[in-house]
Amino acid sequence: MVGFDRPTPAPADAGSRSRRQGAAVLVVVAALAAGGLADVGHVVAPGESLFTIARTYATTPQAIAEVNHLATPNLIVIGTQLRIPTSPAPPDLKPAPLPGTNLPLPAPQLVTYTVKRGDNLIAIAAHYSVTPAALATLNGITKLRLIQVGKVLKIPVPAPATVETLLEKYAATYKVETALIKALAWQESGWQQQVISDMGAVGVMQLMPETGRFTGETILQRAIDTANLEHNVEAGVAFLAYLIRQAKGDVALAVAGYYQGLRSVMQKGMKADTKRYVANVMALKQRFSS
Repeated sequence: MVGFDRPTPAPADAGSRSRRQGAAVLVVVAALAAGGLADVGHVVAPGESLFTIARTYATTPQAIAEVNHLATPNLIVIGTQLRIPTSPAPPDLKPAPLPGTNLPLPAPQLVTYTVKRGDNLIAIAAHYSVTPAALATLNGITKLRLIQVGKVLKIPVPAPATVETLLEKYAATYKVETALIKALAWQESGWQQQVISDMGAVGVMQLMPETGRFTGETILQRAIDTANLEHNVEAGVAFLAYLIRQAKGDVALAVAGYYQGLRSVMQKGMKADTKRYVANVMALKQRFSS
């Protein structure tokens, strides 16, 4: 069959390790929460940030910062013992609350960027999917073409509602069930574009560089920038739609392929952590469907 005679691009085997670890932790956290137990603990390891830790435990950076009284969330010390608030379920996205759900949507966040030699405001704004005008206003910049090297800019991260709109848009474009796309994106990143895994997976759809290149060249037939919010969402949705076609409509198999790699799943079957990942996505899908 067309598509199965070539290596499935990441996330095949390389690049899925961090997601497999995250899914395993998510199951543990869900079990703790279901049992009414207290928050869990996490020791900060080299290379980690609040964003990556929050993604692993299916919570938000704000929630971790608040419970640990972190005055500077962008600065965490290796070896610090953090309390992690258990929050495995997605937020209530409907006017009527779902049973057992009381999580609000995460508030829009700010990240920082230090201006480097050769940078300009237009390029920086495009990279973070914001407008130059919004960036200038937030940082008190009056001359868009003049920014100082070394200046630390505040970058407004798109709010989850914006992400949701894009998920809905491209689910319709590529004829994939909207609830499934929302569920997979929530499982992958909590709808956070700024998340980058330790394996290099980027953004809302947690795309590896190889996956981005394959999707751009083969599926979309144009260059994409996975750091761009809209590019990231479209490429992730298009890639899942491609996997569903390759799996002859078997959605669970396609979701497993998004995580483990379709060739690997077809040849070796779903690994234990892949089964947990698929179960998590399908459970989230039911919540987003209601």
